[in-house]
Amino acid sequence: MVQVIYNEPPTTSSRGINYQAAPRIPLRENLLAPDGTVHRIPLDPKAPDAWTIISAIQFVIEQFGRDPRIRVATLPLLTSRINNDIKSHAATVAAFVMRKMIYLADPDGGEFIQTPLVLLNAIGQKGFAYGDCDDHVVLLGAMLTSIGIPARAVAVKLHGADYYNHVVVEYPFEGRTILIDPCAKKVATPHYRDRLVAV
Repeated sequence: MVQVIYNEPPTTSSRGINYQAAPRIPLRENLLAPDGTVHRIPLDPKAPDAWTIISAIQFVIEQFGRDPRIRVATLPLLTSRINNDIKSHAATVAAFVMRKMIYLADPDGGEFIQTPLVLLNAIGQKGFAYGDCDDHVVLLGAMLTSIGIPARAVAVKLHGADYYNHVVVEYPFEGRTILIDPCAKKVATPHYRDRLVAV
């Protein structure tokens, strides 16, 4: 077994935003289970929880973003007839996720991720799905990735916390990044200054 020593991630600053880069942490392959089950993320005692969680979320986004079933579910939502209308497509998909997902917290001491297939199946059967912020983000991130928008999960500090306690989606657009908080359903996405991303 290789011993991994985690150091505080480097911080870069751009336009008043502080980015920290969390190292990718090896994850169990069963996060890709074809049945799209719900997975408990094992927290690594040697790494800060936010690193483990953001790595797992990004892994799920990337893997399921390449799944043709996610693309097939996403394409009918698009309404723009303009070539490569990234901002409009992202807004349309985000509106779908915000409308169809109902926030429900994970139990204390647990961190669970539902795969996009579980969430889309629930939406197809019941018209909605329950999930916390990471579930909102894996669905939105995978759907955006499936239509060629390189989305990534970003851990942020919500309500002035001094630790990362929330996750949102970020995608590049015309030389800058755009944040979407799929849990901010009645307000605009707040400006989050401190951001942690998996690298």
